[in-house]
Amino acid sequence: MRYKIETERVDLFDVSIIITMAVRLEKKVSTEELVAAFDKAVRAHEVLNSRVVIEDSGEAYYADNDMPCSSFIRTQASLSELISENERGRFRIEEGEWIRGFDSPDGLVFMMHHLAGDGKSLLYFIETFLSALAGADPEFVPFRNLTLDNLPSGSRIPFFYEPIVRSWNRKWLKDKKIFGFEDMDRAYEKSWTGHKTKTEATRYEGKELEKLIRSAKDAGVTLTSYLIADMAKDIPGKTDVGLAANGRYDANRSMGNQATGISVEFKYDTNKSISENARTVHNLMQKKLSNDKYRYFVLQFMGRLDDTLKDALNLEHAGYFHSDISSYLAELLGYGSKARDISVTNLTRADIPLEYGEHRITEIIFIPPVVSYAKNVIGIVTAGDVMYVTRHIYE
Repeated sequence: MRYKIETERVDLFDVSIIITMAVRLEKKVSTEELVAAFDKAVRAHEVLNSRVVIEDSGEAYYADNDMPCSSFIRTQASLSELISENERGRFRIEEGEWIRGFDSPDGLVFMMHHLAGDGKSLLYFIETFLSALAGADPEFVPFRNLTLDNLPSGSRIPFFYEPIVRSWNRKWLKDKKIFGFEDMDRAYEKSWTGHKTKTEATRYEGKELEKLIRSAKDAGVTLTSYLIADMAKDIPGKTDVGLAANGRYDANRSMGNQATGISVEFKYDTNKSISENARTVHNLMQKKLSNDKYRYFVLQFMGRLDDTLKDALNLEHAGYFHSDISSYLAELLGYGSKARDISVTNLTRADIPLEYGEHRITEIIFIPPVVSYAKNVIGIVTAGDVMYVTRHIYE
């Protein structure tokens, strides 16, 4: 395999880019069985049998890797302890380390580098894993990602953005640097010295969850819109909201980063109810989500930036690298002091089975990474009649 890292290039040098899920099963399973199922699941997904190569030109690729380096172990560490320890320990993607799995007191914990896939990808990996645990032999799953060549035809950016991007790329040439994995190591060390993140998880079930869903339905909005309005009511002034969106235009179930995103700004009106404010949010978001030009804009736009300039934006945020053009763009594009107030990913009802032979999922917790361009990162997922809303922030 050899696939260029293009629209997902912004994830390559981000020092906080690990997606986490905790899955709780009804019955206890031996670690030996879990390890065997994990190894089968890893072998089944093409991207997990790859590694990242950065060429002398600065281009980066997924390339074949005969020895996957993902791992599964038993631990006594809690979910919060695992996140704190592992998000600051760089995944060796150049060696093919994509997922770290743990049999922990808080359930089965899976931590995945975003270049291996998005939140749905991790759900699909867990589906493969649990199918293998139930005795199935997983079928091979080819890698899929989004490139400038395969994005929907109606998503091309307006023509006047093209000269702007070309201008920025020309200005970058005088400071251009090709970064490598040693730079990544130093950026991690620089960024993570003296601070850590924390995760807050809120559990909804039964009548409490039914009440939330009914409130959103009565307001004529999605549950995501209703929750965003509730979060924004305590934020003074305008709230800048980012919403991750599914970029799978063909409903494939492959692993690969196929996420896109939109952003909206609105000011919570204290003279109106949460439902009325939720309708404002909902209308703003639906206008963009229903139009491919908006839905895929961030991928079309960022995909046209020089690859190494995208690396520099993250390294500026990490405090490791500085140049005039990358500093200017980092601030302009939200990698500096103007990061979004809220970034939300709602996987809605997990679209994987909850039962696999004698094994049954009772709960799933989803914790997105605290990416460079957001202050409060919110992850939402529902499994059965239980929904978790998590908030992941720097302490």
